Amino acid sequence: MLPAGLVPRREADGRFGLAVAVPAGAFGSRAAAPVERVSGLQPAAAAKIFLAGGLCSSVAHTLLVPLDVVKTRLQTEPPGTYSGPLDCARSLAASEEGAAAFLQGAGATAFGYALAGACAFGLLEVFSRAINEAAGAGNSLFFSTPLLALASACATAFCAAVVCPFEAVRIGAVRNGASSLAAVQQIVADEGAAALYRGLGPILLKEVPFVVTKFVVFDRVAALLAAALPDAQGGALLSVGLPLAAGSVAGLFAALASQPADTLLTLTNEEGATLGSATSRLAAEPRLALQGLAPRGLFAMLLSSLQFLIYTRLRDLFGVSKADLTLVWDALATIQAGPIGR
Repeated sequence: MLPAGLVPRREADGRFGLAVAVPAGAFGSRAAAPVERVSGLQPAAAAKIFLAGGLCSSVAHTLLVPLDVVKTRLQTEPPGTYSGPLDCARSLAASEEGAAAFLQGAGATAFGYALAGACAFGLLEVFSRAINEAAGAGNSLFFSTPLLALASACATAFCAAVVCPFEAVRIGAVRNGASSLAAVQQIVADEGAAALYRGLGPILLKEVPFVVTKFVVFDRVAALLAAALPDAQGGALLSVGLPLAAGSVAGLFAALASQPADTLLTLTNEEGATLGSATSRLAAEPRLALQGLAPRGLFAMLLSSLQFLIYTRLRDLFGVSKADLTLVWDALATIQAGPIGR
């Protein structure tokens, strides 16, 4: 039996209400949220999500290759070689390769990150659904951020194995001023095919904090922006501005979280280097961990904002956006829409 004050009563307009006033937020910020459940992920929808992830990552990374070349040169050259990113860019432009120097490793970047993006975004969707299903509806609601971080880490582990050889080729191409094809041929001829996976450990150390931070920060910032601008929901400005703004913040935090590991990856891919020797060098010269941070931070902000913008637009275009794959039951909206029980 309920106390008299908690027994619902029918109002004059046919709606139901309580005899006592309930303060706003009495049942928590989640109380008024509609009940949501993701629909089953069909093979066709999954393929579109993987495709959207591959395209957004490949396009974004390839567009930013010139900035990445500057960052890699700053990390691979001895300290003091360049006074800063602008000096490095001027030196590259004045080199024998000219403007082509800014596109070194573009081939490996475009192909490698198409595969990596498909794995990162596609597997995140798969793992998120599996982990949330295993956790249950209640845990998924109240522990959404830790579960998202776990799903991101699982997806990144698979992604790292895919991107590792392409990252080795890209670094080799930039360091030696060669094409992607020439770089892979030189690495295999000098050190064997196994050298392409020499950086797998550092890549995991770099990509796990980078990707996890990127997805978690983007999810939180996007939710805050959406809640702060309820009147702009569904508008063109928010659909473009939200992924750009949230993506920029996510990229900056991701760059800061993974900067030391990114430097370690670059040092490991130098000829004859090992993970142990690269770690020892970084420990002996800790300032190396900060080399290239400015261009890399800018790179990460631009990359994440472009990725999320392209990814969300492609998912909308393919008909597999989050809204398309979510079943919603909003009990409050049903009650407010009209009287019950008439």
